[in-house]
Amino acid sequence: MSGRLRIAVYYNVGWGGGRRWLYECVSRLSAFHDIDLWCIDRDSLGPQYPDVREFALRSRAVAFRDLPRLRGPLKPLNAPMMVADLLRFERASRRIAAEIDAAGYDLLFASVGGYSEAPLVLRHARTRSAYYCHEPMRSLYEPQVARPYLRRPGVSQAKAAWHRFFTGGIIRRWDRQATRRAGLVIANSAYTRDYARRAYGVDAAVNYPGVDTDAFRPGDEPEERFVLSVGELIPPKGFDWSVRAMAAIPAGRRPKLVWAGHRADPREKAYVQALAAAAGVDLELRERVPDAEMKRLLRTAAVGLYTPHLEPFGLAVIESMASGTPVVAVGEAGPLETVVDGETGFLRPRDARELGAAVQRLLEDDALRARMGRAAREHAVRTWTWDRSVEQLQALLAGHAEGERAGAEQPAAVDPRREVAAVRSES
Repeated sequence: MSGRLRIAVYYNVGWGGGRRWLYECVSRLSAFHDIDLWCIDRDSLGPQYPDVREFALRSRAVAFRDLPRLRGPLKPLNAPMMVADLLRFERASRRIAAEIDAAGYDLLFASVGGYSEAPLVLRHARTRSAYYCHEPMRSLYEPQVARPYLRRPGVSQAKAAWHRFFTGGIIRRWDRQATRRAGLVIANSAYTRDYARRAYGVDAAVNYPGVDTDAFRPGDEPEERFVLSVGELIPPKGFDWSVRAMAAIPAGRRPKLVWAGHRADPREKAYVQALAAAAGVDLELRERVPDAEMKRLLRTAAVGLYTPHLEPFGLAVIESMASGTPVVAVGEAGPLETVVDGETGFLRPRDARELGAAVQRLLEDDALRARMGRAAREHAVRTWTWDRSVEQLQALLAGHAEGERAGAEQPAAVDPRREVAAVRSES
């Protein structure tokens, strides 16, 4: 593509792998194109770190606050309030879409929506658009991960009906519409591509994320005898399986288990702490870990342990490998595409004894651990760099802007109030 494009980048992500992806993509794309940033700030974006705004010519954030939630006996009334917030959020999305269209961009590049996974701004924008799908809205298509604290005996039928209406009706419909209206859908893995085809009926291109192999690299510090798990401390991340895997290692040989991340759900935190205490696992939880400390942990850990449920990709896996740390991961979804079993780490079924045995094998065989650490680093440098990732992304976006992948003319925007009425009548 000759010449610079004017690209509106829409996002709603404040921390974690999604923020790192945004930073790496925008920082590199800005060398070739003029980038403006757009988002709806729900007061949940958190600190702007890493701060991608330095690479944009303009940054536009529309303030949005959820309505206050009720507590105690009146808590069931929150369901219709959530619907009201969704309608307000849709109006804000429509307003941003109109502003983007009026600005005359060559391309709208969107990722992560807010209430839905796909940005609702895609439902209204007339600007040629591309949507980077990190994952379909999994809560609509997968069963909830079981937790004792999530059981709610005595929930009223009225509240349950409102819940079905809200999640299974409006959001499912709008998330699907937003995805299908994008002229180009890009998935972060082959697993996500296939998931999007089943959930939305779209054919997506695959563009894998990458890792900064200069920032994530082996260091001079001595290796420490601990096992590291990285991510949010929430049920879908499956950290309880890391605890169970450690519990399967004999007590006298059991290493410390460290969790490091930005955010921990207080209920999940209490749950895994109780689980570790009952099993005799030495557990250290590190919340809001600074970036430099996270990199140090990744390169000094003896083993990386990754146990989320059906994680579509998993940046922590390739960041561990780039740091020279072999990974033991549950052999499903994203890790199947990143971990080379028996070479850069081990893939095992979701079985505590098998996961624990793989960790123990690495801990007790220094030569194997060193060999796999070197192979993991070489694999990351050879396969998983951000330069390679964004070069491929640039080709996809430029080709789409030229019209090579352009879809048919988009249908007229939908009035959200009519959509709510339609879902209500179907319920």
